[in-house]
Amino acid sequence: MSIASPALVIWSILLATVFIQPVWAANQGERISYIRAQIIKAYGGRKILERTVAVHAIGHIDAFMRQDRGSYGLFFKRPRKLRVDTRYQRSSETRILNGDTGYRTMNNAPLSKVKDYRLLSMVYQYKHFDLPYGLLQNAYKVTFKGKGALNGRPVLVLHLTDKEGPPMDAYIDAGRFLIVKVTGYFVLGPGMAAALSSEFSDFRKVDGAVFPFTVTYYAGGMKIAQTIFKDYQINPHVPDSLFNPGP
Repeated sequence: MSIASPALVIWSILLATVFIQPVWAANQGERISYIRAQIIKAYGGRKILERTVAVHAIGHIDAFMRQDRGSYGLFFKRPRKLRVDTRYQRSSETRILNGDTGYRTMNNAPLSKVKDYRLLSMVYQYKHFDLPYGLLQNAYKVTFKGKGALNGRPVLVLHLTDKEGPPMDAYIDAGRFLIVKVTGYFVLGPGMAAALSSEFSDFRKVDGAVFPFTVTYYAGGMKIAQTIFKDYQINPHVPDSLFNPGP
């Protein structure tokens, strides 16, 4: 029995690398395309996602860190408008994203502009709320991070990036292809970073669209709040004045 020379072994490895790597890369691309298509289907399909251009949702929030609770109202409108009104028992907060500008107020004070990571956190909230549509529009560079588990169920993890940020990890239920968690990564300053996560559950159809009726929020892995929605309205009249810093 002959023994292959070291040079022949090296050439065999190089040839295998040349031919295997493109196939693996193609498989990765096909895997991402398949997962993306299944997510779009799970959320009602292209027509439903494209026609859902405005949403009004109401519910209540339990803020565990501040030991308070209250009402929660959300207005969403494409393109890139989001307003969240939270009325706790002891305080209130309004957050508005209007295009590339964000505003915030506490306890009914005049709205003031926000910037840096405070603005990016509003952008993140808009993006994860509209993530199925963002995937439909190929708004992100998507890479497959692997498989995992969340709350006892298998998940597929996608890493999403764009020029603006924040980079996000999306956890996809491997059986239902619903987005069950999103984590955004933020730079707060030199040597300072933070991760904000939202977990989604109790999915229901509303006029053909699919929404989570329970959203649990985490900061740095610590559970900080939970919103339970009681109603979603699809494509109600949402005036643009709701997203302006006027009275």
